[in-house]
Amino acid sequence: MSDDPNPVAPARRRPARRTRLAITLSVVALLLIGGGAAAAFAFMPHPVEPKPKASSSATPSPSASSKPTTPDVPKPISVIAMGDMLPHDSVNQNAKQADGTWNYGQFFTGITKELDAADVRFCNQEVPSAGVEFGISGYPTFNAPTEFARDLRKTVGCDLVNTATNHTADKGVEGIAATRKAWDTLKPAIVDGANRSAQEQQTVPIFEKDGVKIALVSFAEYSNAPIDGVSLNLMSNDALVTQLMAQARKQADVVIVSAHWGTEDSHEVNDQQRGFAQKVANLGADVVIGTGPHVLQPVAWLDRSGGGRTLVWYSIGNMLNTQIALDQRTGLIARFELARAKAGGPVTVQNPTGVLTYMHYDWTAEDEAANRLDARKNLSITPLADSASLLSRTRFGVTPAQQAEASAKILGPDVKLEPR
Repeated sequence: MSDDPNPVAPARRRPARRTRLAITLSVVALLLIGGGAAAAFAFMPHPVEPKPKASSSATPSPSASSKPTTPDVPKPISVIAMGDMLPHDSVNQNAKQADGTWNYGQFFTGITKELDAADVRFCNQEVPSAGVEFGISGYPTFNAPTEFARDLRKTVGCDLVNTATNHTADKGVEGIAATRKAWDTLKPAIVDGANRSAQEQQTVPIFEKDGVKIALVSFAEYSNAPIDGVSLNLMSNDALVTQLMAQARKQADVVIVSAHWGTEDSHEVNDQQRGFAQKVANLGADVVIGTGPHVLQPVAWLDRSGGGRTLVWYSIGNMLNTQIALDQRTGLIARFELARAKAGGPVTVQNPTGVLTYMHYDWTAEDEAANRLDARKNLSITPLADSASLLSRTRFGVTPAQQAEASAKILGPDVKLEPR
């Protein structure tokens, strides 16, 4: 059946006439109008080829079309995920303004297009944002001003925020409470992973977009500082993992798991990552977003024991940071879509794509040789494809195309990279 809203109606049959009269009239018409008949035929409406219908498969192919085909098919929800937001000392120094205020949003202006194109944004807040009362500090014991959380929400647009990391407890349980308090004022964003109480830990936050309920369940592999089992969701707490996943699956249309895990500075996925990814997949996770290694790792689809598949981004790398190596400064804006074959129908995850990013700062060879970390200036995040002039100011000696090719090999074939 054609999708054309105005299909051409079939011509009505006219009464039969004598053959000789019909032929005579046809000849006269052709003599009078000459080529006009051909022109008239050219403007006649042509049949419309039916458009292909969207697949209703419970687990669409990663390359499945994301465009709705009829008015009854809701527009897919575009979700992006960004990796470690890591305010080192030099990030904080560059964020602090002459009047004493803080501005972290300035570092993200190069990716405004990507931020604006998304319907939902996931962010990994690597460190506490407990405020100046706890002391502003970078590596190895981090704490950012509360304005860091403010700018992640109001400028970057973070909707789903992970706070379960190895640095979560850098300022103790009091720092966790202050960080959660800062996010309390930034709704409708939801936060998960670090908790002020057992009740808060056992409550799965739900974010709703266009009628789709999205649950965020967050876990960290370990903590750098001593921490109790309530203040931080740990991957090793099997009972907690099972409980939260069951609650999320019951309450939401889509379950996103944030996993802060892996071997730092390694592109290789380790056995613990694989095991935990398969565990939460079998418990009903639709998407797993991995952070923590500070570099990119592969993307994969895992088969679930109950049927269907789970999309796993093992590591999407760093986003905001001033680490040293190029791979630590190459991140990924991971994209996927939440689609329904019909209004009110089940939601599927499809079309994983990504935009590579480059975290730039100016640092002279002399300052780098002297390890003057506070001399890093002019911080910016930009799509890797647009970073030729910035990379030319560094010692890396590579082009955007060369770094993109290397990154694509790491990520693997299950994700399509886009220029931006």
